[in-house]
Amino acid sequence: MERETGRAMIKKEHPTLLLKTDTRAISLKKALEFWEESAGSLYDFNIFQANEFHTTHCTFRFGEVLLTHCVSVAQKLSRSNYRIGADGYDHFEIQFFIDGHWRRHDGREEAYAGPGDMIVHDAAQAHAGSASDFCNLTLFVPRPLLARLLINPDEHNMRVLPAHEPMVSLLRNHVEGLFRILPQLDEKQAATLVAPTLELVAATLNGVPREDSMQGIAGAQLASIRRYIDAHALEPDLSPFRIAAAFTMSLRKLGYLFSNDGGVASYIQGRRLDMARRALRDPAQAHKSIGEIGLEHGFTYPHNFTRAFQRLYGITPRETRAVAQRHRIVGTSESQNWFDRASQWGR
Repeated sequence: MERETGRAMIKKEHPTLLLKTDTRAISLKKALEFWEESAGSLYDFNIFQANEFHTTHCTFRFGEVLLTHCVSVAQKLSRSNYRIGADGYDHFEIQFFIDGHWRRHDGREEAYAGPGDMIVHDAAQAHAGSASDFCNLTLFVPRPLLARLLINPDEHNMRVLPAHEPMVSLLRNHVEGLFRILPQLDEKQAATLVAPTLELVAATLNGVPREDSMQGIAGAQLASIRRYIDAHALEPDLSPFRIAAAFTMSLRKLGYLFSNDGGVASYIQGRRLDMARRALRDPAQAHKSIGEIGLEHGFTYPHNFTRAFQRLYGITPRETRAVAQRHRIVGTSESQNWFDRASQWGR
C-alpha cells in the first residue's frame, strides 16, 4: 500500500514497517514540517543549511522497540531539562553512525563518534551534539525493558563506544542484520527478537570498558555508591556523612568521587528530583498533592520542592503533572506516548 500525504510518501509494505519517507519527493516546506514533527518531537534542532534540508527515514517496530534508518544533513540537536520535565519521554537510543560523524556539546569533556562507533542517548537526561551530513541506525528502547539488564542504567547518557571494540562490532552487525531481515518477518516473529537484541545491548554496555570514567578501585567505588544512593534515596537521613560511614571513607574522598556531579549532595538531590518527576507523571499517584510528592522525595517544604524542581527542569511540578494528565486524556500512555506518535509521523 502506498499513499501521498502531502508531507511525505508513506509505504506500508510490511507488517513491521511504521514509516518510510524520502523528503526529496516533496517541497522543502513540507520536508521541514516532517522533521519538526519527527526529530522535533524529541529535540530542539538547528539545521546548518536549512535551504538544503532533506532526509530519508525508515522505521520498523518489533515488539516495543523501534529501529530507524536515517539519512540527513548537518545539524545540531539538543534535549534540554525543560523538555524532559515537560514531555516525560523515557527511553534509550542506541545509535550507530554508518556515514558522517557526531560531536558532543555539553561543556564537559570532548566526545566524538565516527563510522562504526556506538552512541547512547538517555531521553531522561539532557544531552546535546552536532552531526555532519550523516547516515545512522538507531534503536529506540523503552527504559523498563533495558534498565533492568544494566549494572548502572543511569550512567550511559552520551557515552561513545568505539567501533574497534569486539562487542560493539558484534552488536552493530546484529542491528544491521535486523534492519535487513525485519521486512521479511511478521509481527509475531519480529517480537521474538526483542529479548536477544536487548541482552546483546546490555552485554555491550556492561562489558565494554569506559574511557570517560574513573578506573580501577575508584570507579568500582563510585558505581557501588551510586547504587547505594538509588536504593536509599527516599530515606530522609541519607546524607554525605551516612554514605561516607557506610563505605568507610572520608568526606573528602567522597567529594572527589562525585566531583563531576557537583558533589554528592547535588547528586542525591538530582536523583530525588528525577524520582519525583516520574511520580508526578504516574497516574497511580495522581491523588497525592504536590506537597506530598515533595515530602516523599526529601523536601520538607513545598516551596523548596517547587524551586529546586523548576531550577532543574525549567517547569514547575504542577505544570509537569498537568502535561501528563493531558496525555492521559487524549489516550496516549505515559511510557509509550512518543512511540505511539512515531507511527503517525507524516500522516
